[in-house]
Amino acid sequence: MRLKHFLIAFFTLLGLAFGISSLIVQKQGFYQQDIKKIDLMPILSKAILSAEDYAILYQQTGIARPIIDELRPSPDFFDKMAAFQAHYQASVSLADESLTPVTKQEYFINSQKESVPGFEIAPYQNGYIFLTKSTFTFNWRHGHAGIVIDAKRGKTLEALSPGTISMEQDANKWRYYPTFKMLRLKDTPQMQLDEIARYASTHLRDLPYNIFADKNQGNTPVDTHCSLLVWQAFKPFGYDLDKNRELLVSPQDIAGSPLLETLQIFGFHPNKEW
Repeated sequence: MRLKHFLIAFFTLLGLAFGISSLIVQKQGFYQQDIKKIDLMPILSKAILSAEDYAILYQQTGIARPIIDELRPSPDFFDKMAAFQAHYQASVSLADESLTPVTKQEYFINSQKESVPGFEIAPYQNGYIFLTKSTFTFNWRHGHAGIVIDAKRGKTLEALSPGTISMEQDANKWRYYPTFKMLRLKDTPQMQLDEIARYASTHLRDLPYNIFADKNQGNTPVDTHCSLLVWQAFKPFGYDLDKNRELLVSPQDIAGSPLLETLQIFGFHPNKEW
């Protein structure tokens, strides 16, 4: 009888611990700043922007300095920044769905509970990296990663889930994730990023998904997973994107790489890597 009571108490505590950890995992997902929306025109109209101006724009829109500078010559610059701000600070509703028996992903929903895109992706080029925190397994928010291989067609290369092979995906799908981060190599000419994208498209397509795949596969990888695929695309060119330089690499490791600069965030804390 004592054993029975002990087991009941044990599994009750275990269930409570799992429930609490689930709530923590969910709270670690989408992040929205509690800030006052301001009129951006006085800043955007300046001939020269200060570091403080860029910081304010990033906080208000999720758009970082490199993209702002790229957009400034555009005749619809003000409209684009206003749209980024509106999406960035809008109230959102989220839901999740099962990808596997143990893995879920989150997505935006409208008032009819339908899946909808939640924001616009800033201009991107070949070799740019997309990250999200909106996938988790057994309360581990591991996230997902992909690399742009054809910006003109709006295509990324991604390793999706067990039982699949790495494949081309529509970049537009990333607009449905409540969390998004776009990065690129610092101080790197686009020609080099184009070459990296071509290598990924040629050598890293159709690889079997293996969550335990590691880096030690030489120049001819035989399997991969989402963040490893991104790492494998850059390593032959001398770039190790793993912040921790360990056997396995995660989206979080890539998010913290000192070789990368952030271009856009949505649902990420602006002052945190992950």
